[in-house]
Amino acid sequence: TVSSRLVSSPCCIVTSQYGWTANMERIMKAQALRDSSQSGYMTSKKTMEINPTNSIITALREKADADQSDKTVKDLIWLLYDTSLLTSGFSLDEPATFASRMPAS
Repeated sequence: TVSSRLVSSPCCIVTSQYGWTANMERIMKAQALRDSSQSGYMTSKKTMEINPTNSIITALREKADADQSDKTVKDLIWLLYDTSLLTSGFSLDEPATFASRMPAS
C-alpha cells in the first residue's frame, strides 16, 4: 500500500485493527501448550506500506523499470519486507533466508 503517513522510512508493516499485535503473536508462539488451530485466524493480517518519495523506493522502482528480470531487485524488496517485520516487532518465519539475502544485496 502506498503510504501518506511515512516521512523518512522507506516502508513499514502495519496490522489490522483486529487480531493480535506483534507482541501478542510473539507471546502466543512461545506458549508450550498453544492451540495451533486457533492461531491461524487470530494472527493479524500484515500490510506493507511504502513511502513513494523515499530515495530507496525510488531507486528500486528505477531498477525494476530498467530490467524486469533483475533478481537483485526482488532480493532487496524481500530484504526491506523482512527488515520492516523486525522493526515493527514481528519475528521472521525463516531467519536463515533473511541472513542469506544480506551478503547478496
